[in-house]
Amino acid sequence: MKNRYVLIIITSAMLGVFIGMTNREYERKKDIYISKDESIKKEIYIANKDIKKLNKEKQNIEEELEKLKVKYEDEKNIKKVENLKSRLSYTDITNSGIVINIDALNEEAGNIANIIDYNKILINIINELKINGAKLISINGERLNQYSAIVLAGNHININSVPIAQPYEIKVIGDYNKLYKYINKKNNYLTNIETNYPVKVEFKVDKNITLQKMNVPNKLEYIKGE
Repeated sequence: MKNRYVLIIITSAMLGVFIGMTNREYERKKDIYISKDESIKKEIYIANKDIKKLNKEKQNIEEELEKLKVKYEDEKNIKKVENLKSRLSYTDITNSGIVINIDALNEEAGNIANIIDYNKILINIINELKINGAKLISINGERLNQYSAIVLAGNHININSVPIAQPYEIKVIGDYNKLYKYINKKNNYLTNIETNYPVKVEFKVDKNITLQKMNVPNKLEYIKGE
């Protein structure tokens, strides 16, 4: 009986110890689970905060991109306008190119305006130059564009309704290498006119040619966009 009593006490004590250990383990695991839950909540909070931050940065980048797009379009349009103004001779321009001088061969040749006009020498030279790299051209200071007229008026030639007289100085800006090759060809229009007409042609390359804008109102009064 005594032994049974002792066994019960020992068993009860062991059970108490086991229950105590189980409770402590449960509390420990509970703390762990609570800790993990809080950790997850914290991670979610941080993640949400980062997402908000990234969304804000994305918004800022998109706004900056939109500004750059507008700026790029503005710059592109400005460039188009500037190129158009340049082609229409509305602006002064300085760049590399060539200078061609055409004059009477001698005093006996006299006024060569009729020869120049009848044989369309200036027009032919301009077309040749355009084929060979010319972008912008002036004759005796008169800028040429697609609306310019070169006509004989009495004993002189008019360009843009402005009278010019010999010698005719043609300034050309464009592809420097192509223009240089052109004037150094032995068989070109410049060589032919010296052979066939009482005129002399001189030319030089120049890396600092200035073409003045047109001095008369351009015929194109309004420019419509696309």
